[in-house]
Amino acid sequence: MLIPVCLFSQSNNIDLLDHWYIEGLPFTNDGESVFNDVWGLEIKNDKYAIIGSTMGTHILRIEDNKFEEIDFVEGKYAGNQAIHRDFHDYNGYLYSICDENASSLQIMDLSYLPDSVHLVYDSDSLIVRCHNIFIDTANAKLYACAVANPFGFHALSVYDLSNPISPTLIYNYDEVGHVHDAYVVNDTAYLNCGYDGLRVIRSHPQGFAYELSSLTVYPDKGYNHSGWLSGDKKTYIMCDETPSMKIKALDVSDLNNITVSSTFSAESYDQALPHNSIFVDNIAYVSYYNDGLQVFDISDPFNPKKIGFYDTYPGSDDLIYRGLWGVYPFNSSNLVLGSDRTSGLYLFDFEPPPIISENPFFIFPNPASNYLYFYREHLDLADYSINIYNVLGAKVDELQGFNDYLKIDLSNYSNGIYVIEYVSNIELFKINTKFFVNN
Repeated sequence: MLIPVCLFSQSNNIDLLDHWYIEGLPFTNDGESVFNDVWGLEIKNDKYAIIGSTMGTHILRIEDNKFEEIDFVEGKYAGNQAIHRDFHDYNGYLYSICDENASSLQIMDLSYLPDSVHLVYDSDSLIVRCHNIFIDTANAKLYACAVANPFGFHALSVYDLSNPISPTLIYNYDEVGHVHDAYVVNDTAYLNCGYDGLRVIRSHPQGFAYELSSLTVYPDKGYNHSGWLSGDKKTYIMCDETPSMKIKALDVSDLNNITVSSTFSAESYDQALPHNSIFVDNIAYVSYYNDGLQVFDISDPFNPKKIGFYDTYPGSDDLIYRGLWGVYPFNSSNLVLGSDRTSGLYLFDFEPPPIISENPFFIFPNPASNYLYFYREHLDLADYSINIYNVLGAKVDELQGFNDYLKIDLSNYSNGIYVIEYVSNIELFKINTKFFVNN
């Protein structure tokens, strides 16, 4: 079933390509939520989307920018109490956990794709419940956060995946009371520890961990929920799951001196609430409760720029913890996945706007074919209008802008010369310039 979300969604620089929803699944206790986290796979040039629901794991193939569900694996616990599921893949296998009821660690063999996946491990001997997982693929280690096993609870447990379908425990880490999420690279783990802030630990070859650094006092501190490290390992973006708290961009180039470079937010309403993020090529993709997908340029960590958004949730902002749960951008394309708790799975197209020019006003590309970018410096939150006229002076389009960038769809334009007129609500002048369409 396709819910017509396009009728109510608001967006900027992001296009909706496809949407998937399935009826008949149980709602959680809020009366409307069904889905949770999302993950993406790229196997033999094929792309797949993984989304969790109250019942288990749904596997969808992406072909011609459309979803096709090809398999489903029911969770060991399936029902309306299943609020949290999380996923990660390693060495041809998908790992799945749930944080409610009598659940388990599930491992699925992906080698049968594109036809199906095969469940090859479903056991509660190591993990009964777990909140989040992250795999250090370089060292074949699975980090499980907030773990309940048959014998008790641990803030963090680390498992050896040398045999991907037979994990073994390496050590438990209980130097903090709670680890909500983790990002791990080369045995260094950035731990989001709720109200205890951020801890950075290193796994030792002899099977234990020691702390490298911590950040327990910082601006807009709330419940330290999740984060992601930049490719150059110099910047870590961190989300506190507390209404009105902004995202933090941290300088982690020196782990002996972690500092906050900046704070930033969707700036949509006072109680705006970030949830999960992924940081790729200086761009932060953030799932915001109630506010959908929000995209930020972090090429300058001291001055993040909002460069795109797509709101998936039409409900009241007074109902917190609703809407977009997870996000996953594919590295090899402009495709981005999003999972909305109520309305399901989204496939977005996001093309990063052009690099900022020294010219405070410019359009790109020119000549243009499918789209045109308008840029006006220092207009992050300022209303403005864009009017487009053909060579006869007739207005053919009128758009509203709310930040520096505006992507203009030219697919319905005829070839020829057009005039773009910029009209600001805060500046006392207009700007006109020409562009050429060659579809």
